[in-house]
Amino acid sequence: MTNINKPKILMVDDEKLSVELLSGILNKDYEVIAAYDGNEALVKAKNSFPDLMFLDIMMPGINGFDLCRLLRDDEETMSIPIVMVTSLHEKKDRIKAIEAGADDFLNKPVDMDILYAKVKSLLKVKSYYDNLMNANKAMINNNQEVLEIEHPFLKPNPCVADIVKSHLEIIILRMISVRPMCGLDLIKEIFINYNVLLSQGTVYPFLYSLKEEGILQAQFMKGNMRTKRYYSTVEGKQMIEKKLDEFIKTEEYILNSIKSNRGTITISSQQ
Repeated sequence: MTNINKPKILMVDDEKLSVELLSGILNKDYEVIAAYDGNEALVKAKNSFPDLMFLDIMMPGINGFDLCRLLRDDEETMSIPIVMVTSLHEKKDRIKAIEAGADDFLNKPVDMDILYAKVKSLLKVKSYYDNLMNANKAMINNNQEVLEIEHPFLKPNPCVADIVKSHLEIIILRMISVRPMCGLDLIKEIFINYNVLLSQGTVYPFLYSLKEEGILQAQFMKGNMRTKRYYSTVEGKQMIEKKLDEFIKTEEYILNSIKSNRGTITISSQQ
């Protein structure tokens, strides 16, 4: 099997011997990439798109907990399964790792049978997740193509897209105040309501910013440590109540712009 066809595994540990040991065991069936500190691992995770990461907790500089959080908060790396490799056995350390977004644990010294079992299991999960995300993206693109075929004069209006983008924060707040959503849910809902297809790179920075401001909170979905669902905090709900009139006027403006571009056909709006 060539490296092109092998799943990629990123090994992160400041102890070179540990990396070499695990790499020697796995490199027959997998392409193993080594990193010896958190900063190097962050760069390699973004450049090589690994299918799985083994991450040591105790490292100088960026430790395993902080690196895991950084990876989970970045849309390019949030779906990578992460196994924490540790000699820590305290319950509080396990909880801290789970809260940071770890999928599983591997105790030092490493048991080879357990290592192989975890690799196979998590790669299956990653493959399922990737297929699901690709199917969702294909569905959005297909819906857009159907709209354009059935109603060729309904092609997305750049003017409407600009309006949606300039009011995206209030639109996101309103939608999430109705029900918790992940980023992909928001992209679908915005497309359905306004016939505007936004990229993840447009939507996620708003989610991160609102989370930093304490307006939104995020939790990993049950049984899925790669997808965060966002919901309003008390402060966020108060903000949307104060800005409800602004949202109503914004949506009316958007929908009127859509109607002016496509005649009498209506589009569903978020109530």
